[in-house]
Amino acid sequence: MLEQAATGLSAQEARDIAREAYVFGLPLVEHYRLFAMTFRPESPQFRPANQFLHFSRLFTPEDREVVSPNNDTLYSVAVLDLRGGPVVLETPELNGRYFCIQLVDITTNNLPYIGTRATGTTPGRFVISGPDWTGQLPESLKDASLIRSDSWFVAALLRVGVDGPKDLAAAAPLQREFKATPLHVFSEQPAPKLTDVSWPAYFDDKADASLKAFEYINFMMRWHRFSDAERPLLARLARVGVRPGESFDSRSLPPDLRDAMLEGVREARESIQQRPTLHQGWELPDPKVGDFGDDYALRARVAWNYLYANSPAEAIYPVTHLDGAGRPLDGARARYVLRFPKEAIPPVRFFWSLTAYESKSHMLVENDIHRYSLGDRSRTLRRSEDGSISFFLQGTPPEAARQSNWLPVPSGPFYLLLRLYGPTEAALRGRYVPPAVEALND
Repeated sequence: MLEQAATGLSAQEARDIAREAYVFGLPLVEHYRLFAMTFRPESPQFRPANQFLHFSRLFTPEDREVVSPNNDTLYSVAVLDLRGGPVVLETPELNGRYFCIQLVDITTNNLPYIGTRATGTTPGRFVISGPDWTGQLPESLKDASLIRSDSWFVAALLRVGVDGPKDLAAAAPLQREFKATPLHVFSEQPAPKLTDVSWPAYFDDKADASLKAFEYINFMMRWHRFSDAERPLLARLARVGVRPGESFDSRSLPPDLRDAMLEGVREARESIQQRPTLHQGWELPDPKVGDFGDDYALRARVAWNYLYANSPAEAIYPVTHLDGAGRPLDGARARYVLRFPKEAIPPVRFFWSLTAYESKSHMLVENDIHRYSLGDRSRTLRRSEDGSISFFLQGTPPEAARQSNWLPVPSGPFYLLLRLYGPTEAALRGRYVPPAVEALND
């Protein structure tokens, strides 16, 4: 079948289409890893669909399932199986505490949000349906909100705000009050008969530059209904064997086409890792994050670096890998300071934080004081007399007067993520630019 798909292709065409297919499909492969961790029996997180897994602690460097994880909220995650009908999400009374449920379809686009910003903190019920559901809601759910998805499987990522470790005892019990229940339970109908899915083995595409990613792209594409506008693109990708639900075996390709496709994959991976335009060293979030449309390059870059990034209305994440002189941040080469003048404190409705990550692993930085982020809720953080806030970024402890604002970094390359939860209009419109990170000379 793959041989037939490639019939008549020149090497240049195979290279170009493979590059396009990899950029298009990388987010699906990155997203797949969550499904593998949920549904593969050998996974330590193995569980049924429609069941939340709660992490009732703040993340540390030992948590390596998600790149650039936050240290501001408790995480919970469920995979919703919508093949047999909708799933009902129930949220408890949060009494004003920040939370959000980010619903992510197969392509990593976000559905409408549930949470403090979007729906409030009073109890609620939300019906999540797949692309082919045409049923009716029972009377008991007449006041529920309906959210439709173009995917038959949807990730539900719950974040509950925590004001530091001392708030965990109050925040953690709230996680268990969130519920995901198939609609048939409310309708008092028997459970639908669903075909078992054979989920492929866990695969880390970042560690593999072969054509294997296309096997996973094909597998994941079958669980999404693509729009009519995407049909010409899908027809193009099909010429190299990238088709929803079909097998892909690169060994059946002629050697010249296989080599050409490998070159296309190499070019795609290089393009995905290119840095966009910077502002004082910071990459500002694109307003299309989470609702990517046909900007597949942006979708791929976000999936590679910050999978499950929130939509800008919920939170934005300026990121920098450079100091003010344009040099890569490196804890082995320098110590740094990031100073926010009073008038440049991050503008938010909820809260903000600064987090450091190792550049190679995209994970939190191990350190002796177990401090992985600092922000406006940090009890140690101190303002200067002029109202400014200075963060001291280094691997070894600074002098005593600076230790309250010390954010440990690795003895090697790192990057910084500034998270703004509930950004103001100025931040959403790109009018807020964080100050540059400066090397310390004292």
